[in-house]
Amino acid sequence: MKKSVLVAPLLFSAFSCVTVMATENIPANSQIFKEAKSLPKIPANPKVFTGKAEVIQMSQQVPGMPVHNGIVIFERGARTFWHIHPAGQFFTVLRGEGRTGVYGEKARVVNPGDVVICPAGVKHFHGAGPDTQMVQMTVTGDHPEGKGVTRLEEVTDEQYNNIEK
Repeated sequence: MKKSVLVAPLLFSAFSCVTVMATENIPANSQIFKEAKSLPKIPANPKVFTGKAEVIQMSQQVPGMPVHNGIVIFERGARTFWHIHPAGQFFTVLRGEGRTGVYGEKARVVNPGDVVICPAGVKHFHGAGPDTQMVQMTVTGDHPEGKGVTRLEEVTDEQYNNIEK
């Protein structure tokens, strides 16, 4: 069975929110910057998240960069449903303590600076710990058919609380 890989600790000394616009809006030899306060927080869909979470989309696909990224703010105990990324994903924990797991295995605790690499096709979840908010930055591969994620069933409390020691 495929597993996600946890690389720890990889610490980021600075983090800025940069939004990339559609290619035609980026002047040649330039960058576009957006202040963090201008990026809207969108409530996570309760049909694919347990508990309260917010999503900040940071970028759209840009030719030559087949990924998109965002920030997810999970409140205590909040988590994604089981899901699969057809082109893979990695995320970095920016704040708080979280949990992540691969289907059929025990979940892992993740902390600020930890990086979780989840190859294409691996059924997994991620979210906050039971007693703390967790903020993560995700980078998700864009699948050629345009589907970055396949959402599946809810992660049970038993699966969420089955922690690797």
